[in-house]
Amino acid sequence: MTDVRRIAVLGGGVSAVTSVFDLTSQKDWQKKYDITLYQMGWRLGGKGASGRNLEDHGRIEEHGIHVWFGFYYNAFKCMRACYEELDRPSNAPLAGLYDAFTPHHSTALAQDFRKEWSVWPVNVPPLPGKVGEGPNPVNILDALSVLIDWLIKHAEEEPELKEGANFFDVIKYIKDEVEDFIEDEAIFALVKKLKLVKKGLSDCATQSDQNKLENWLNDVIILMEDIRESLTALLVIPAKINLKINRTYTTLDFILTMGIGVLKGKLYLPGALNQINDQNFNAWLTSWGANELTASGPIMNGMYGGFFAYKDGDLSQPNVEAGTVIKAGLWAVVAVRESFVWRMQAGMGDVVFAPYYEVLKKRGVKFKFFHKVEEVCAIEKEGRRMVNEIQLVKQVPLKEGEKDYDPLVNVKDLPCWPATPLYDQIEASVAAKLIDNDINLESFWTNWSELYDQEKISLKMGDDFDQVILGISVASLPSVAPDLLALNPAFKTMAEGLSTVATQAYQVWQNKDIQALGWPEYKEGEEAPEILGYDAQSLDSWADVSYLVKREEWQVSDPDAPKDISYFCGVFAPDKAPKAPDPSYPKSQRAKVEADAKDFMLNRSGFLWPNANPEKGVYKWEYLVAPTYMVGEQRLDAQYSRANIDPSERYVQSTVGTTKLRLKTDDSGFDNLLITGDWILNGFNMGCVESATISGLQTARAVKGEKYAIFGESLFD
Repeated sequence: MTDVRRIAVLGGGVSAVTSVFDLTSQKDWQKKYDITLYQMGWRLGGKGASGRNLEDHGRIEEHGIHVWFGFYYNAFKCMRACYEELDRPSNAPLAGLYDAFTPHHSTALAQDFRKEWSVWPVNVPPLPGKVGEGPNPVNILDALSVLIDWLIKHAEEEPELKEGANFFDVIKYIKDEVEDFIEDEAIFALVKKLKLVKKGLSDCATQSDQNKLENWLNDVIILMEDIRESLTALLVIPAKINLKINRTYTTLDFILTMGIGVLKGKLYLPGALNQINDQNFNAWLTSWGANELTASGPIMNGMYGGFFAYKDGDLSQPNVEAGTVIKAGLWAVVAVRESFVWRMQAGMGDVVFAPYYEVLKKRGVKFKFFHKVEEVCAIEKEGRRMVNEIQLVKQVPLKEGEKDYDPLVNVKDLPCWPATPLYDQIEASVAAKLIDNDINLESFWTNWSELYDQEKISLKMGDDFDQVILGISVASLPSVAPDLLALNPAFKTMAEGLSTVATQAYQVWQNKDIQALGWPEYKEGEEAPEILGYDAQSLDSWADVSYLVKREEWQVSDPDAPKDISYFCGVFAPDKAPKAPDPSYPKSQRAKVEADAKDFMLNRSGFLWPNANPEKGVYKWEYLVAPTYMVGEQRLDAQYSRANIDPSERYVQSTVGTTKLRLKTDDSGFDNLLITGDWILNGFNMGCVESATISGLQTARAVKGEKYAIFGESLFD
């Protein structure tokens, strides 16, 4: 008998990889654990996977738009440690954390105002601290105080509003834009009251006497309601006819109403935020008096679009838990460092998962690619439940003499994941069959099992593993873990009750730069633009990532080399799924995405690129980068699209009433099973990298059997 615990890790997304990274960061970890990660297909990443198209200039092909945020404390902390250990030469591509991630201070909301679309710049200045370092435990009152302070921090400066002004310079907006409607004295009075609110919240945050606290909070509430009432009286009518006044008013109304709701609803008390998760955020905000302009405005629409918060991909069903959203929003306020948005300088697979893989492989973690989990089997004996067997298939055999699959390729000296398997490492006849039949080994609907007799593998408890980390996403559990659902009612309730949504992504390469395309907000030297919440459509988020041209294999001398790369993404409502296998289904759903993308290019892209889409029904197809033999709209076929419909790649939502269904990593109900992913109860409880990272850290902590706090897991609780 050995003291080394054999751990089988199923899946290679953010959570699973983070758990392994944390476990193996311990000194002499191999004396405690023997870790093997089993991964379907040829790459790590889960919903964050990306690949390089080696047949087309090493193009980056993503699952969607991936950005990191400055409040991702745990994710950046892990990434910093990974890059430090990776220790690339200083002249290597993406040598360090700040080469791989760069701060991005500009984003934008799209606003439909009086039946015309316009861009609402959101420019956040550099913020103090270092990303991934120095979290400060605070309470909700502290967070609200910071938020109010953001509103008033420039109030005493001379309000010379420049184009693209800071999002939080709203007081300047008021003074400049409202002067035709009201007197300065009224604005100065409101600013003075906001300062009193800020001071009152700061005082309350440090007050331990409950009676005094409630009295002070009542005074703050009265003051905030007075400010909101005054603002509504002064601004709501001009806000309907003046764009900047509209933005000023809805911003203040949004923040003040959220603060009023938090204070009057006593959501600052421990656990109170969870008690309002039976309410949709929009409905909750409206119930506390938010104006209709705010409730139906671009802040709200951008938020729902950014969270993929449309049930079943139906744009008429915006749905997200109020308490979860408030927690995430205030978390961002207090934890953000350096920049609110961070852009990756290559694909997410290249920036995140390749470094993790290289470090973990060097540490001694074993990776089994092309090992697809068919079923996680469990038993109940003498009142105890255990995972007793894991049934897998080995999807392909490697060539004779190849012990392990080597998954990475170099693209311009940067280790990357390819978009398809490296067929030259696979047994030749099997590789030919994969190619001839256009088999996607990551697809839930593949008919590969009908074409090739895959080797069956059975891992037995006690012989092959002692403990299991289940990192496969929740939508896959009914098909791969029926025993878990059958033996534990709570597990079944979670797996069947959590909402997930399909998403879609579309990428275009164009031979005109953003200025030539006619981007109306173009300014010399500006950061690459992006927009949230554009139009009532599923492709409602856009990011210009033209800086990635240098990471792909284009020749500068090529006259048709891209000068613009743009990514789009959003929710997707797929057709009813047939029973697997059915390889025609993914193809038909991708065709739907392509049709939607074509409609977008012809009829709605003129808001972004008026020179390319000068009128509805017209797009200058010659602007798209494509082989010369492709003409007209045929050039669309040379772009990239995907329908993320597989159970393992559906986005996990936080729809009303679902947080209470989530289980903690060690609450699976099975003695030797830990669950991990952004779908477990981790404290953040939303689909994002930080949520997944916290889950992975919690899983590693449970494996170690230790007790220590992880930042964020109990924030505001």
